[in-house]
Amino acid sequence: MLDSAAELITSRLIEGAELRRDFARSCAPLVEQAAAAMEKCLRDGHRVLVVGNGGSAADAQHLAAELIGRFGKERAPLPAIALTTDTSVLTAIGNDYGFNEVFARQVQALAQVGDVLIALSTSGRSPNVINAVRAARSAGAATVALTGGDGGDLATSVDIGIVVDSADTARIQEIHIAVVHILCELIEASLFPANGPPVGSPSGIVELDALLALRQQWRRQGRVLAWTNGCFDVLHVGHIHCLEQAKHLGDILVVGVNSDDSVRALKGPGRPIFPLAERMRMLAALRAPDYVVAFADLTPEAALADLQPDVDVKGRDYAPPSGKPMAERSVIESYGGRIEFVDLLPSHSTSSVIEAISGSN
Repeated sequence: MLDSAAELITSRLIEGAELRRDFARSCAPLVEQAAAAMEKCLRDGHRVLVVGNGGSAADAQHLAAELIGRFGKERAPLPAIALTTDTSVLTAIGNDYGFNEVFARQVQALAQVGDVLIALSTSGRSPNVINAVRAARSAGAATVALTGGDGGDLATSVDIGIVVDSADTARIQEIHIAVVHILCELIEASLFPANGPPVGSPSGIVELDALLALRQQWRRQGRVLAWTNGCFDVLHVGHIHCLEQAKHLGDILVVGVNSDDSVRALKGPGRPIFPLAERMRMLAALRAPDYVVAFADLTPEAALADLQPDVDVKGRDYAPPSGKPMAERSVIESYGGRIEFVDLLPSHSTSSVIEAISGSN
């Protein structure tokens, strides 16, 4: 009995190892393509949807958990949904529309252009998984299949079909979970490089609470956080000049933006020219800022006290001994942060731009 058990164990491990080697030779480029599609999706602020039945449902949930939680790095969560977990939704759709629609109906409700659907089926013949792919393609989402055998109809209905050349369900599932882990490792390496800022909000615009959560991760990673702020009412080359200098003073640059009410209080009636949402969107479109966040007060002391950036970046016009007063100096110094002053671009200010525009009329 012991000999036969030992033989079985050895046989299965060798069989699995040989299948993995063959899979690596034939399918590594496809796995790389799948990772690239997922990376683009997540980098652009979209989400990954995952479907599968039975053991493949467990793999779907495993993939979503690794993306939302973490795989190997401390980093921001990534948006992923396993469509296998909501029993009320699954049973309602199954009862009203049939089991073949339990995933497609959810995909129709959730999938958008830019999303990626990962479809798992060891046979490639699961009708509910194939229907989910059809729904995803109709919604404009990219589709990836992890399947086995000859791939079935599933492998030919997706953008990227990854097929394990085996008829053994257990061996197929073993490679599927290995691929799930490889995808997660590739995504983390791309979106969270060791020497660069991690992927952020799709547009770079975040709420302060989300920023504070990211701040804890950045501390653990030893990343230097730089902060600068302003009204940015009429964006001009002088702003870009300062932001580009600020970017070089840290690993991550956060730009704080005054609310509409605070700009009005600081600058007077008729300001801001552009509302907060538009000002933030324009800043987020620039290369230098990694994150853009709004604050409601006239000056940013409260936000700085919570976020505690390593570097507060100000224009040279604030530099002592004769510079303008800095309301936040005491806050920065209280936790050991430092203040850096950057050069201004001569003859470029929001007021001068507004005056020039007014004069031209």
